[in-house]
Amino acid sequence: MKKSYPFFAVAAVVIAYCSITIAILVSPWFSWFGNALSDLGNTSSTRNISSGAAWIFDSGLILSGMLSTLFSILLSKDERFSWKYLIWTIPLAVASIDLAMIGVFNESFGEIHVIVSVIFFFFTALALLTYSYVSFPIGTPKTGAIALILGILCAVMWVARWPWQGVAIQETVTSLASSVFVATIAMNRIKIKA
Repeated sequence: MKKSYPFFAVAAVVIAYCSITIAILVSPWFSWFGNALSDLGNTSSTRNISSGAAWIFDSGLILSGMLSTLFSILLSKDERFSWKYLIWTIPLAVASIDLAMIGVFNESFGEIHVIVSVIFFFFTALALLTYSYVSFPIGTPKTGAIALILGILCAVMWVARWPWQGVAIQETVTSLASSVFVATIAMNRIKIKA
């Protein structure tokens, strides 16, 4: 397991985007400008139940969040719980747990869904920004620079006013930033282990 844990992160990214893509493909009503991605997982919508979109979307987020959480914990353990890793793997683990919770407490759960979603996006940006802070001490300044740019991008996506009504674009940009970061860290770990 010790040598294979970076593959959990890669699998998490692949599973998340495959499930989101399939849910979108079976949901012709979905609009990037008028919806949230979470609309795809709303189990109180008969169109999502009949198309299978809700099950596909929610289960993909749950599995992806679980795998990403395992990656965060095992990476921290592999680095002997050094503060240089814990400072960003704890926020990453919290974001990952909340990703799974977005699938568990889907949009049909109301306010709890909004809370876990906000926590996910906040801790995603926090993980990126804290990684950029410790990237020099852990010897990865290039990855740190990428994390800083992606962290700022995540914050801007949620603070700026956009001309569209939905939040699917903001959600997608933020989750892509997180995915690029997690995949980069995982691929670097795979190279180190090889």
